[in-house]
Amino acid sequence: AAEYLIANHYTRADRLAIEGTSNGGLTVGAVITQRPDLFRAAVCKSPLLDMVRYPLFGEGKTWVPEYGSPEDEGQFRSLYGYSPYHHVRPTHYPSILMEYAAEDDRVDPMHARKMTAALQAVDPSGHPILLTIRQNAGHQGGVGLSDKINDAVDRLSFLMHEVGLSADQNLGN
Repeated sequence: AAEYLIANHYTRADRLAIEGTSNGGLTVGAVITQRPDLFRAAVCKSPLLDMVRYPLFGEGKTWVPEYGSPEDEGQFRSLYGYSPYHHVRPTHYPSILMEYAAEDDRVDPMHARKMTAALQAVDPSGHPILLTIRQNAGHQGGVGLSDKINDAVDRLSFLMHEVGLSADQNLGN
């Protein structure tokens, strides 16, 4: 989809962002490690990113029927083949806002922490690679409406800043 939008001049990579939560965070992680050139910014919330070790943490063992088992050689190869954490390499990544909730009972926060550290260690771009920890929040984020609004404002502000939009900009031009 990003390639299509860029090739057909709907946008440019420096104006394009991606966002995903949970399994969508896995998708964002895979995209930014496989095609970091397609996006200027990414928000990756409550992500599953280490597909080789995911069954060892939190609810991971219950997802083996869905994702496969790293203990099976063939399934290990498949999991490793797209595991975002295992494909971090020195390159220019988009600006990244990685989020996790301290009380997440589904996806262990180690995924976001490990991935953020790995990206920060190898990215020469100078783009921000940030980690946000939401206290008193679960897998879906803040529990109250004001928490959800604050989280959305943080994400949208980050994305708008990174793709060069301002709140007073006329988007029709």
